[in-house]
Amino acid sequence: MSAAFDYEDMHHLVDRLTPTQVRRLRLLVTQDEELSRVARSLPAVEGREAEESVPAGLLALIGSVNGPEDLAEEHDEYIRERMRERFGDSA
Repeated sequence: MSAAFDYEDMHHLVDRLTPTQVRRLRLLVTQDEELSRVARSLPAVEGREAEESVPAGLLALIGSVNGPEDLAEEHDEYIRERMRERFGDSA
């Protein structure tokens, strides 16, 4: 009975997600080794590729980010430090 409850619970959860949240969930599923096999086995839906494609500029930006591992946590200080390096203490 637990599996049936989990299925229904997940079904209702997905129904309540926004389109953006659904795309994020799909990305998470495709990054999981076991779940991605299931996702790949689903039949393709026409028109989905154009709707879900990521702009090439975004992919270029993501690939160009180069910084310390804690960049997200320390981004303000990291930017200040880079500004000081480039423009001196007045920045």
